[in-house]
Amino acid sequence: MFKKISVLLVFITAFSTAQNLNSNSTGSFTYIPSGPLSDQPVEVYYHIPSGDITTMPFVFSFHGSGRDGDTHRDFWIDMANDNGFIVIAPEFSSDNYPGLGDNYLMGNVFDDGDNPTPGSRNPENEWTFSVIEPLFDAILNDISSTQTSYKAWGHSGGSQFLHRFLFFKPDSRLEVAVCSNAGWYTVPEAGVSFPYGIDNSELPGSNIIHAFATKLIVHLGESDTNQNSSGLRHNTVVDNQQGLNRFVRGNYFFNTSQAEAEDIDVAFNWEIDTVPNVGHNAQQMANDALPHILSSGLGVENDDFINFQIGPNPTKNELHFDNSQANFSKIEVFNLSGQTVKIINNIKSNQKSIVFNELSHGIYILRFSNQIDFKIFRIIKN
Repeated sequence: MFKKISVLLVFITAFSTAQNLNSNSTGSFTYIPSGPLSDQPVEVYYHIPSGDITTMPFVFSFHGSGRDGDTHRDFWIDMANDNGFIVIAPEFSSDNYPGLGDNYLMGNVFDDGDNPTPGSRNPENEWTFSVIEPLFDAILNDISSTQTSYKAWGHSGGSQFLHRFLFFKPDSRLEVAVCSNAGWYTVPEAGVSFPYGIDNSELPGSNIIHAFATKLIVHLGESDTNQNSSGLRHNTVVDNQQGLNRFVRGNYFFNTSQAEAEDIDVAFNWEIDTVPNVGHNAQQMANDALPHILSSGLGVENDDFINFQIGPNPTKNELHFDNSQANFSKIEVFNLSGQTVKIINNIKSNQKSIVFNELSHGIYILRFSNQIDFKIFRIIKN
């Protein structure tokens, strides 16, 4: 009887703490996982823009070694308000999830992730990765959401958590993963032991195939090349396998994964996106990740402008486009710090170009919109 009451209390607590999720709100609640993780609560930071919350898409934002869910929520608040999605940023604290590598970056799949053995593999309900799907369900139920999937972004250690989550949780409802500036990777290659490769990982081949078919963006700052960066793991195995800095390691992860997918002749739905003049800066990488987050159905694009394009890109001063079908009325230009640097109102349906003489060289996010829909582009101004 006591056990039944305890389980019921955990169930009620996990849901009751999320009862204040409302439109136009920012805050946090304590989520208590079920089962073996019930004594390891997770503080969940969130932001919900104005509007009908039952239809809003979800973006999960995963923190790195700083374990700062609030900051990783805040990176997305302005973009969430502009584009109508809910931000969820779970915080796996060092008190409740001690040991950055084993309990967070490697998801507690093994007692000692650096030295995996069959006897040290933990039951799946003890994995940190196993928190995400029930948390998603709890929020869906709490707000009566109609959503069936979510997008996710992680930077640095959060990128490590996210790409391994994709490998180990093939039944998740993750739709798009944007993995920014990970320090090192679990590369799907044989001959290298986990956590750097898949030997001794006990990952089924079907998990790898599923991961290859899922939209994953390897998202790299081209200036994230400091091999002496704080917290960047170095040892003989990872240095010889993946390289000495985050940018090189990310390229190795993508290229090796692509080659493996070709070798086994399966679908490969990954992309690599490198960001000029950006280093290990989470806010800038989040801003640059927005077009990827908005892809594949996050927000609804009108069929009339699915093929709406702009060019040339990169550009020197002028961008050309055909607005006759999309009929956009407004263009907003943001820099990678999230600041609005230019707004053009009253765009006409017959307008063919816009001029950016006053903007300095760099990367900008453009948001074309009308009263119903929008489209996002990233441009480079030379």
